[in-house]
Amino acid sequence: MSKSKLSPANLATPLSEEEFDELDEFLISDLTSEETLTIEGLDGYLTAMAIGPNTVPPSYWLPGVWGPSENDAPAFESMDQAQHILGLILRNMNGIIACLEDDPDEFEPVFGFYRIDDSDREYIDGEAWAVGFMQGLTLVRADWQALFDSEQGRESLNPIRLMGARDLTREEEELVGTPEQDEALTKQIPASIAAIYRFWLPYRQAVHDATIQRTEPKVGRNDPCPCGSGKKFKKCCGAADTVH
Repeated sequence: MSKSKLSPANLATPLSEEEFDELDEFLISDLTSEETLTIEGLDGYLTAMAIGPNTVPPSYWLPGVWGPSENDAPAFESMDQAQHILGLILRNMNGIIACLEDDPDEFEPVFGFYRIDDSDREYIDGEAWAVGFMQGLTLVRADWQALFDSEQGRESLNPIRLMGARDLTREEEELVGTPEQDEALTKQIPASIAAIYRFWLPYRQAVHDATIQRTEPKVGRNDPCPCGSGKKFKKCCGAADTVH
């Protein structure tokens, strides 16, 4: 396995189909535990990290990819392999973010498919994805309170919660379980993602605006105005009623 260098330029490169398949195979390999997320679950988990109001550092969410216990960490064969797999996961995360920012309505979750017995009918299966999403949501639950306080937000989350939560009421359990019910809910998930993304958009923008760092030194009231007028700043652009 070739060595991956985790440079910002490399991490911005989308995964190729071959790399996606490689990550898929690693997640279900003998080097990982039975608690490690599948590729579908990972996509849901990372989407929950990417879609919320705050940027969540990889150091916070990465352990959850492997499982709930420290003993679930992969038995990497080498440091090169560990770096390579970490790079694939981070690039996958960045690809999700880029897709959402480009057009949330075109975001395509990674779902599974299955057939019952020998039937030719193939069902779309979003359960693993939804379980991964809800696992990620649990990790950042306190940050999402505004969505849970919003009727619109709860409605947007509902198809994902019905498919992925483990604390459903008896009435809610009746809404899931059959292939037809699960497929119908799975087909609603892309619209839910777009709605949740837009719900948090003002929050993300507010956080972004609050953290922008000043790139130029502050102009003093008695300094020459940077507009080039030759006047003092307080007599030019610094005056409350001056507009340029």
